Amino acid sequence: MNKNENKINKIEEKLLKPNSVKDLAAGVLYYNTASILGPLILFLGLGFFLDKTLGTKPYLIMIGLGIAFITTNILIFKKIRKLMKKFDTKYPPEELEPNSEQEEIINKEEK
Repeated sequence: MNKNENKINKIEEKLLKPNSVKDLAAGVLYYNTASILGPLILFLGLGFFLDKTLGTKPYLIMIGLGIAFITTNILIFKKIRKLMKKFDTKYPPEELEPNSEQEEIINKEEK
């Protein structure tokens, strides 16, 4: 493996495996921002251009807004599903159940 491939692997590892909650939150923020602004700019711009060209003033902008809304929701729901799968594989539901010591503490607190 040459030096460039090694550098690329390190960058990919850092991007795909955040080191802290702060890194994860920043990644989610960037993804959500791009998922919202990308389709919005693309489809509103296309609607505006077509409205101006065809003389159908507000209609195609509104259709572009609707398509951008649907596209944004699809992108965000896919990302949430992917994160949930990753979370479930890293922390299976069995591991989240309290152990015997934790159950004793819970029982004491309930009494």
